[in-house]
Amino acid sequence: MDSVVTKSDLFDTNKKEKENSIMKKKWLSALLVSAMAVTLVAGCGGSGGNSGSSDAGDSGDGTVKIQFMHQQVEQERLDVVQSIIDAFEAENEGIEVESIPVNEDDYDSKITTLGGSGELPAIIEYSQDQAKTSVANQFTDVDAVKEVVDSVGEDNYYEGALAVTKTEDGSSYVGVPLCSWVQGIWVNEPMIKEKGFELPETWDDVLEIAKAFNDPDNKKYGIALPTSESAFTEQVFSQFALSNGANVFDGDKNVTVNTPEMKEAVEFYKELAACSMPGSTEVADVKDAFVAKNAPMAMYSTYILSAVNDAGFAEDLALVLPSQKESVAYGCVTVLGIAAGMDDAQTEAAKKFVNFLMETEHNIEWLNMAPGGVQPVIKAASEDPAFTDLEARKAYEGLNDDIAVAVDNLQLFGTVDGKNFTEMGDVTNTGAISKVINNVVVQDADVDAELETAQKAVEDLMK
Repeated sequence: MDSVVTKSDLFDTNKKEKENSIMKKKWLSALLVSAMAVTLVAGCGGSGGNSGSSDAGDSGDGTVKIQFMHQQVEQERLDVVQSIIDAFEAENEGIEVESIPVNEDDYDSKITTLGGSGELPAIIEYSQDQAKTSVANQFTDVDAVKEVVDSVGEDNYYEGALAVTKTEDGSSYVGVPLCSWVQGIWVNEPMIKEKGFELPETWDDVLEIAKAFNDPDNKKYGIALPTSESAFTEQVFSQFALSNGANVFDGDKNVTVNTPEMKEAVEFYKELAACSMPGSTEVADVKDAFVAKNAPMAMYSTYILSAVNDAGFAEDLALVLPSQKESVAYGCVTVLGIAAGMDDAQTEAAKKFVNFLMETEHNIEWLNMAPGGVQPVIKAASEDPAFTDLEARKAYEGLNDDIAVAVDNLQLFGTVDGKNFTEMGDVTNTGAISKVINNVVVQDADVDAELETAQKAVEDLMK
């Protein structure tokens, strides 16, 4: 929202209603910090930067001023963002866009503060989880978001990118999908072919390869997996669970942690983890084992690509999504939110700018700020030479199709029947799912008892 009183505010005959709405937002924003605490590990990080703020709205000369808050704080990325803004302003006389870069560490608190006071910038870069919470707090104009997605064209998006950004009622989206990172099983193809294996297509294939390579006495492992009590472990495990038809909730938001399908997934994960590094393993353990070629397979996001490229074997990689009942990728979609409560002119200006960012040329400019890690959510971008032929991405060009398949097959815990349940963030914060994995795999606890405990913990959370 803009930070000054606009003309529409001055003549608002429902001022009391608006004041009540702002008070409600202040109350709801208290929920934001805890719900946004989910850290999407194995993804990108940020470096220092300063937040900015200035007046927005109608300048008095007919110019509409809006702000764009984002996490692109490095100078090279700031230059790209400003270049996109300059191109937009050149095509849209009468609209001015101010770039508001905010350090990643300060981002959640900035959203909380500005959202609670009714002063959010017109356009906000969100992770999918931040966006879900902002929709729950009524910070986002979901109707405006839906209009932009419709304008881009749902058929032009990869299906998975839209599926994981649906609102809880399934009627709109928590933001306009902008880009993504995805996670699956990375395979060093020459390593497995040396032992006569082809790329794994099923759970059984993965397990067979892992057992063939596992040699812990010589610090060689069949696969690198996380087993700690962490969001990363939940993320990785979720791919196996969802592939087997297990989810934390059903379509009516009933808790479904303790099911035969979930038990089968936990038991498989335990068997597979026996071919991974011992103990409670985390992000760095998984990455280091794979990059050092101590394991031919690893579960990680696309942010592993730069490290593998530095190690000199990016051309050997394949990304696979072995299936049990279906193929599933985990991932994070970055979206653009449009703030609720603005006047019509600002909302229209915000929609125009977001539409502009989704045009193939400008979307690729955004993607090219982080070659390898950040991936397209619209099909045209992933096929365009400006994306595929970028020199910094050349080492990964053989993975374009694999990554596109992963984006198309994105699924998340708490996403079911075209709905995204906000409470899943709270479940992740409790560590209920990752505790099951750590206790079963590392502590050799009883699977049935752990699933029963997790079921009750999530049910209690929902009360």
